Amino acid sequence: MQYINNFISVEDSQYIINLINQNHTRSSVVEGVSDRTAISDYRTSSTSNLDMNDPVISKINNKIAALLNLDVNKGEAIQGQMYEVGQYFKPHHDYFTGAGYDMHCKASGNRTHTLMVYLNQEFEGGGTNFPKLNQIVLPETGKALWWENMINGELQESSLHEGMPVTAGKKYIITSWWREKSWDGAGDEKQYSNLKSKIVKVENPFSNTIKEKLKVYTDKSQLPIVTENGFEIRKCPEQTWKIIQDAYGILKNKNIPEEFEGKEDFIKGGGSELLPFDSIPSIRDLIHSQLLDIHKDFSKQNIVPSYVYGIRSYLRGATLTPHYERVETHHISSIIVVDKDLKCGCQNKKYADDWPLDIKGHDGEWYKVYAQPGDMILYESAVCEHGRNEPFGGTFFRNFYTHYKYNH
Repeated sequence: MQYINNFISVEDSQYIINLINQNHTRSSVVEGVSDRTAISDYRTSSTSNLDMNDPVISKINNKIAALLNLDVNKGEAIQGQMYEVGQYFKPHHDYFTGAGYDMHCKASGNRTHTLMVYLNQEFEGGGTNFPKLNQIVLPETGKALWWENMINGELQESSLHEGMPVTAGKKYIITSWWREKSWDGAGDEKQYSNLKSKIVKVENPFSNTIKEKLKVYTDKSQLPIVTENGFEIRKCPEQTWKIIQDAYGILKNKNIPEEFEGKEDFIKGGGSELLPFDSIPSIRDLIHSQLLDIHKDFSKQNIVPSYVYGIRSYLRGATLTPHYERVETHHISSIIVVDKDLKCGCQNKKYADDWPLDIKGHDGEWYKVYAQPGDMILYESAVCEHGRNEPFGGTFFRNFYTHYKYNH
């Protein structure tokens, strides 16, 4: 990690600040196995995609390429970021791994270098922390900070870094990422699409004759494998999401202790509460009916509604023991995230880390899936083992479950 003072002028810094103020949106992150960028409490800043044809931005981009001794074509488009009071970016690496690599690196290669420039210093907090190097870099107007994410093809764990919370004022920076090859976002997307199209689907182990005769399943080994890896994230349809929000408005202050046989072995630690749909059965059934088509599209199976479970509110410290759903009735299911409060309540940490679902795919690998309110995690619930292994660190995490069974 290195830095250079006065890398860009005060005038250019103010010019870029004005650009960021004119056009910025909430920052996103690449999350989990879903290969998507998503809004997350892991990163709370705002981002501005800067015009690379702008003379000032183009000049700075060329200057960065010269400093790093890299082909200018290897640089991604420069982004501007704004951090207001309380905003931060938790510890992370800039390089891609796993599914994120497949999505973003097949044509361009991974990120080899990162260079960021502080555009101002009239704020408090907001340092850049490198916890593995035990070093915090303090912002100064025009200072460039850069590091290598890869050296000779090896990912650098020591490049872990975070944007610390701003405690007063506003922090402005620009960030420039550089690739192993010429940056080609469209090519990355195309190669990923080609990769997905080559995935061999597992053939249904049951013949049509057997499926017609099999009216009731009694063991998960009898169930067919019907999707590529057993799970997928999708957005809840807008119309249904509005109904769910209305239902949540009715139920959110009607939480009761959740009790069922064997709960102590199932939900450990902080426990859970329940917001039951019993008082609004017509809304519950409407949601169940409206979500049927998205589950059919996911599974490509003839299925019918079987069960909806009320909104479970997990509490701080809770874990969910890995398990399978009911073989008789819970074949294709979804977890719909309704609301979450990640406030930690700790003196040294304002927000807890997000809380992933741990799920075992058909490839035998375990995945961590992060989801936001309005997201649906669709999954083959009776054949994919799933749980939440990490203790929940926030105040509450609320989702509910819809289940469908094969109509064979």
